[in-house]
Amino acid sequence: MKESAEILSLIKTYETRESDLRLNIAQLKSLNEALRIADERSAILNSIIESSDDAIVSKDLNSIITSWNNAAERIFGYSASEMIGKSIMKIIPPDRAEEEPHILGQLRQGIRVDHFETERLRKDGTLINVSLTISPIKDRDGNVVGLSKIARDITYKRNIEIKKNEFIGFVSHELKTPLTSLRSYIQVALHKAKKDEQEFICQALSRAEMQTKKMENMISDFLSISKFEDGQMKINPGRFDMANLIRENLEDARIASAKHVLVYIGADEAYVYGDQEKLSLVLTNLISNAQKYSPNGGTITINCQQKNQHFFISVSDEGIGISTADQKLMFGKFFRVNSEQTKFISGFGIGLYLASTIISLHQSSITVESEPAKGSTFSFHIAASTETV
Repeated sequence: MKESAEILSLIKTYETRESDLRLNIAQLKSLNEALRIADERSAILNSIIESSDDAIVSKDLNSIITSWNNAAERIFGYSASEMIGKSIMKIIPPDRAEEEPHILGQLRQGIRVDHFETERLRKDGTLINVSLTISPIKDRDGNVVGLSKIARDITYKRNIEIKKNEFIGFVSHELKTPLTSLRSYIQVALHKAKKDEQEFICQALSRAEMQTKKMENMISDFLSISKFEDGQMKINPGRFDMANLIRENLEDARIASAKHVLVYIGADEAYVYGDQEKLSLVLTNLISNAQKYSPNGGTITINCQQKNQHFFISVSDEGIGISTADQKLMFGKFFRVNSEQTKFISGFGIGLYLASTIISLHQSSITVESEPAKGSTFSFHIAASTETV
């Protein structure tokens, strides 16, 4: 009996071991399959990285480079062996050294950096324009352990933009002189027509003068943008009455179009410190836009109120409104809302870009509040003048 029990025990032990072995073999097959899939995915990812036209670089939180693809070598001139294990500061110009800690600060919080345009240094010492997209690399616990950077060489694109701006500036300048002369001739003829009481001629010349003024304003906008992008636009700040400037702009707007009700509410006097000429351009563009996108008979309201050490100016309309998606893009150069309601409205999409640029030079910004079919309100603030007269 004892021998039979021992034999049964041995049989059970063998069966258990055989079962465990089959299980281990199945687990091993699953593991091998998982490893095969992982290797395939890794090979595909590596192939994508190495064949990319954009530089793809990874680095740790101390800015030490851990990977460097073929495009990075082509764009920056350094081989992988020259860069892996070295600091990314090697390709950052000295005058842009502060960018790296700022980027690292964002990435440590898990915040992605999208399309950041800057300059980087090639091995031969030349500077190139790049657009950077940087993402955090996280471990299984969600901790940021490194950074992945994609750098696109946009030097050619930037050079094209510079040439385009130079051309716009040249053409605008060449047009301005004959246009000014044309307007002067129209004004002289208009004066004579009024004196001779020629009503039809007066109306025709008044409309011609209005159109030449619009063209002058358009050319001034193009020239201003060209100067800004060449780094030549400067503000000449001084003390002036913003309320009076608003009233003057409203009077010009009424002459340009009598189809809307233009209302000013706010301070009787609003002495601010800023560039009067350039801020007048801002008001002109905001009021003109309100007129373009508002129905005939609609009310356009300009407000100017003091809050602490600033005057807050807003232009509100009862027009077609702006979607949330378009609000994020509308201060970009040449951007225009594309819809059935706007396709017959003239414009180049530079007015808001110029206005935003001028306001930024005054250490402020333009904000917009709007909903489709409910009108829009554009606002900005300017420092109140501390001078007394």
